[in-house]
Amino acid sequence: MKQQNNPLPERLAALELLVNDTGLVDELKARQRAEADKRRAALAAELKALPNRERELAALAKDAAHEHAALEKAATQYREAERRDKEATARAVIAALTDEGARQAILTKLERSAPPELADALDDLSFADGLLRNAVRTDETANRSWTGVQVKAVTSNIDAIGAARAQLAEAQGAIRELARDGLMPSEAMVTRCAEIVAAAMEPAFAFIPRKLWDLRHDKPASDIVAEVRGYVQ
Repeated sequence: MKQQNNPLPERLAALELLVNDTGLVDELKARQRAEADKRRAALAAELKALPNRERELAALAKDAAHEHAALEKAATQYREAERRDKEATARAVIAALTDEGARQAILTKLERSAPPELADALDDLSFADGLLRNAVRTDETANRSWTGVQVKAVTSNIDAIGAARAQLAEAQGAIRELARDGLMPSEAMVTRCAEIVAAAMEPAFAFIPRKLWDLRHDKPASDIVAEVRGYVQ
């Protein structure tokens, strides 16, 4: 005779009844409670074994509070020192600017009260420098002057022109310093100025015709430049 298979829910219900009848569920629950109690007891023992560090923790907290207060005090002192440093620097800068302003004002007055011959000398030196810069320039590679016209004899004049211009610049500085000398008589100042100009112009006359230079106040600058071009070529 073939055995009849009961549906799954019915089989599960029957199995539950069997377990209840044998007391296995209660035994399993009891074992689980025992294991839980065992773990809780172990945790309680571990908690009890921990040292009581209340005093140590309080001391550490006190030290931390002390260090924090010291840090705040140091930060305040630093900010105060930084403020004083900025104020002192500002006072020094203002004092220096005030002194320099007063000095420059006096120097300006001295320059303006100097003999007019000094201002004329500065103009002449500046004009000579312009001639050297714009009118006397020879390209050795192309054998042409700065105007593009081919020249017969090409000389290495770039270094000489640079040296002449440097001497003109030094003379300009010397005349400005001369104008600031409030103790030198005007006549002596004019004489010294003429000496400075004469010495500074000597190298420039290697490129600027003296004859043309002597006529510079009677001719427009463009005419002088044009004539210097022709002279160089």
